[in-house]
Amino acid sequence: MTDLLFAGGNNPAGHYLIRCVPVIGVQSMPEPAAGGPMVVNGPPTFKSGYTWIKLYGTEGTKTYDEQQQEVDDGEIWNLTISLFLPGDSAQQRTALAQMVRHRFVVECQDNTGTWRRVGTKTQSLQLTYRFGVGGPMGSQRGATLTFQGTVTAPPPLVTGI
Repeated sequence: MTDLLFAGGNNPAGHYLIRCVPVIGVQSMPEPAAGGPMVVNGPPTFKSGYTWIKLYGTEGTKTYDEQQQEVDDGEIWNLTISLFLPGDSAQQRTALAQMVRHRFVVECQDNTGTWRRVGTKTQSLQLTYRFGVGGPMGSQRGATLTFQGTVTAPPPLVTGI
């Protein structure tokens, strides 16, 4: 084991961009080198008609939570990614209703510019959403989108984007 020390310097929290693709739209994905660091280089290869779906989220609502735990069969990582999508329209509701029928690979870019890829073709994330309107004027009106899933390896960092 080793010390866990903060290296100092700039360490902003928050996420800049979250994007996803249904696993049915992924032809292939680069994988980390065996025994090497958890880093992948480049984007997945998409099937015809598919690409990243960019997800707008109100500033301060985009979160990434990764929890590692030991289970009888080894290590697992429980992941939750969420954001608040403001507004309400028939188009937005239709898109969300279609999206919850799929499982996803998700990429998150934090405010330091670091990208993480979460999910694989066989260990993907499920999307759920909750729509709500706050009580007082000036509160939020829109949908909280949440991607959740469990994987058996830590989500890799992504380079070459």
